[in-house]
Amino acid sequence: HLTIGLPGRSNALAIADRLGLPESIINAARAEINPADLRAEDLLDEIHHQRDLARKAREEADNARQNAESIRNELAARLDKIEDERFELMEKTRHEAEAELGGLREEMETLRRQLAKARQPLEVADEVEEVVEILEEKVSKPVLRREPKKSIRKPKGPLRLGEKVHLRSIDQDGVVTSIGEEEVEVQIGMLRIRARISDVMRKGEPEVSAEKESSKVKKGKITLPQAHESPGVELDIRGHRVDEGLDLLDRYLGKAYLAGLPYVRIIHGKGTGRLRESVREALGSNPHVARYESGSQAEGGDGVTIGHLKGN
Repeated sequence: HLTIGLPGRSNALAIADRLGLPESIINAARAEINPADLRAEDLLDEIHHQRDLARKAREEADNARQNAESIRNELAARLDKIEDERFELMEKTRHEAEAELGGLREEMETLRRQLAKARQPLEVADEVEEVVEILEEKVSKPVLRREPKKSIRKPKGPLRLGEKVHLRSIDQDGVVTSIGEEEVEVQIGMLRIRARISDVMRKGEPEVSAEKESSKVKKGKITLPQAHESPGVELDIRGHRVDEGLDLLDRYLGKAYLAGLPYVRIIHGKGTGRLRESVREALGSNPHVARYESGSQAEGGDGVTIGHLKGN
């Protein structure tokens, strides 16, 4: 076929052969062709071949991009549906809890009147009422829908040793002390933390919202907005009973893992050691925790346990 702007091989001899020109004349003409011209024609053939390969690769890339966009849109729709279902379930659960607490408060008022009539102490009723008030405060909080989270992207330009940066996952500032291909080491106070380059933001560098970032076409790559805010790298459960502390720890570990934190610092204090041992048993059996260790002396020694999360 004809390609405008791109020269092709000369087919004069082939055409002459098809038209019935004597073979002796064709062979004589072929003997007169300069070898350099033959090499040029071979080069043109290679150019045509490479052009065809490039066209095919471009078509495959376009198809892959369209498939990726289709999958991304489908996943986004699924996430929206899941979020709607979660919101409806949480709202339903909240209304049911409000109704149960309302009934419990009516029973409390009846009990209080009975105790007062019998001239019995009201301390127990007061304690239960405090618990009911705490539950009512928690239940009364509205269920919030997932908000778009700021997208994660690598900083513009290469990082430099000694440069001040901000780690998104733990919301802390530090100084770059070592740089690898995909990770950097950042000094934060007395700690040195290894973090993915995509988790690092230069001081003063503006973040890009997920909506703006998703409007850019990304060939062959699907990027979904993260839906989990970081709970912070530290959890202090000093002063809590063991069962309360373990409940807080379990919920915190789930949030920390979903937020992509590389590690967590659990402050349980030294005391009798019961809370510390319970915390470490819980860390050892938690599916999100790869390993744990005591904090350094600067971090609090045996009063602190550091848990390293899997895949982060």
